[in-house]
Amino acid sequence: MGKMKKGESSVKRGIIIAIFLIGVGIILGGCSLFQKGPALTNWEPVMSPDGMKIAFESPGDKGFEIYLRDVSSGQVEQLTKNEVDDWSPSWSPDGTAIVFISNRDKNVDLYVMDLATKNVTRLTTNEKDDVNPQWGVDGRILFNSNRTGAWEIYSINPDGTDLKQLTQTATTK
Repeated sequence: MGKMKKGESSVKRGIIIAIFLIGVGIILGGCSLFQKGPALTNWEPVMSPDGMKIAFESPGDKGFEIYLRDVSSGQVEQLTKNEVDDWSPSWSPDGTAIVFISNRDKNVDLYVMDLATKNVTRLTTNEKDDVNPQWGVDGRILFNSNRTGAWEIYSINPDGTDLKQLTQTATTK
């Protein structure tokens, strides 16, 4: 086997990712399979760590809500229900909680739902937006915020403590 040419690794990685995404689409049967009845717009699907459920966002009665779909049965459970938008779900590494963003308190902040109790805890409170939450394997939640005037990366514990700014955009004078 010869030496890989520059860029060949990236192409192979892209092909593998594309095949994986096509496979997931086939397994799920496409977005129309998420709900029976009228077609819904389903976004930001994320597989649970055990591969048994998919969290996603979809329009509810008054705004976008977070739902769970059981992969084997196809059953859909609505997790959030309110008059504002809830988006961007991300699973905890142990699959017991989901972090998401919501504008339920007039600006976009991070919230965590305990899946056993369905209790929701607000993690961030500031006048700027906190978006794109992703649960890290270390148990901390990574997210973007424009709280300093520039979009930066932050991390926080799932109980809302120990907020850390991880990046700092250089400013020009």
